[in-house]
Amino acid sequence: MIRGSCPSGNRRREVAIAAGVPELTPRELKEATAKFSASRLIGRGEHAEVFRATLRGGRAAAAKRLIRAPPAAAGILREQVAAASKLRHENVVRLLGYSITAGLPVLLYELADVGTLHDVLHGTRPPLAGPRGAPAPASTSIRRPPPATATLGWEQRVRIALDAAAGLAYLHAAAVTHRGVRSTSVLLFQGFRAKIAEHDVFKQKQQLADQDLTQTVIRYVPDTEVGYYHPMELMCSGRKMDVFSFGVVLLELLTGRKPHDNTLPGTRVQQFLMFWARPLLAQGRVEECIDPKLGDQYPPAGALKLGRIALQCLQDHPASRPSMDTVVRLINRDVVVRDQRGARV
Repeated sequence: MIRGSCPSGNRRREVAIAAGVPELTPRELKEATAKFSASRLIGRGEHAEVFRATLRGGRAAAAKRLIRAPPAAAGILREQVAAASKLRHENVVRLLGYSITAGLPVLLYELADVGTLHDVLHGTRPPLAGPRGAPAPASTSIRRPPPATATLGWEQRVRIALDAAAGLAYLHAAAVTHRGVRSTSVLLFQGFRAKIAEHDVFKQKQQLADQDLTQTVIRYVPDTEVGYYHPMELMCSGRKMDVFSFGVVLLELLTGRKPHDNTLPGTRVQQFLMFWARPLLAQGRVEECIDPKLGDQYPPAGALKLGRIALQCLQDHPASRPSMDTVVRLINRDVVVRDQRGARV
């Protein structure tokens, strides 16, 4: 077990932090990131900057450096390292290393070969905004710069949906609530295999701190998160909120549209993907929702099945939404298997 040190009065005592994940020295981190050169910067979130790193042995990684330290930053970082080091699943981004050295708190993760689902579907990348702007989520950063826009085929979209659902189901089974599910937190690797990026403990702690049950609190929602939450659940944090957000991601895969796009015609409500797509899918009008880039290269029955799974995730009442385990089974049974058999609705 890797050990790190933490202050205790005037003495330092050894504490167990992470199993099987190495702690890097400041020198190793600076070598891996070219001293955190601006040319290596690939993302910025509310609490972190992320740099492309090259580990000894040549493996590429994403170095996530804390830039806005909450009051209990060291303790929160230890908590995130301890939790992330235990996560082992083919559809969850893996922690490769860390540093809790004062002045240089860093987490190192796998670097996505392709980019994020947001990059590939929408051909755009959230801007690198400062903390007071509309920050790109920290999870968007553990990626390479996006390649030229490519059209995802139907089979690839279903595979991505299944991979992402499996990763999220694993997190829920491990008693981890993500609280940041969106297309920017679905990272794509070689062969368009998908993994869920890590949950952001720093952000979660701040959200919990912001909650005050004695008064009404209006939560600021960055532009990159608009359209992923149920309007009545902005201050909630349960796993069924993850399920709702995953339903929006399914709609993105199905339609190719962003969760919110104020450049689209129509009312403000119609500019939200969930409000536009739900009535069409409820009426079985999937052909009016499908991503035009797919043309006719998709199975109508499978598309409608995927749309109906999204509708289940987007139920207004949290108790009516399925678990992520159930979502995985539904995609496997109703979309993957029945598509192969050519089943009809």
